Amino acid sequence: ILSNSVKFAGKKCRIKLSANKNGGKTELSAEDNGPGFAPEILPHIFERFYKGKNAGKDSVGIGLALSKSILEEEQAEINVESTEGVGTRFIIKFYKTLI
Repeated sequence: ILSNSVKFAGKKCRIKLSANKNGGKTELSAEDNGPGFAPEILPHIFERFYKGKNAGKDSVGIGLALSKSILEEEQAEINVESTEGVGTRFIIKFYKTLI
């Protein structure tokens, strides 16, 4: 997630990381001031092999899909909020589980 933020935010990128613990969950967020995603791309960014219009020529389209898969194996969830031309925020929620 951070690698994508750095790669696509550009030379004047600013990435803000935050963490909050609230009851039974811990929420992490990574917010950048990069180009953001167009609204039509957002429903697809976690699909394996999906490449948006700003994907690099060497992109395979598996980074975000793999990130989501790994997080789901850990019973976490990932969501994204984005505005084209403004930036993107990824929100990761880890839920407290009883063993």
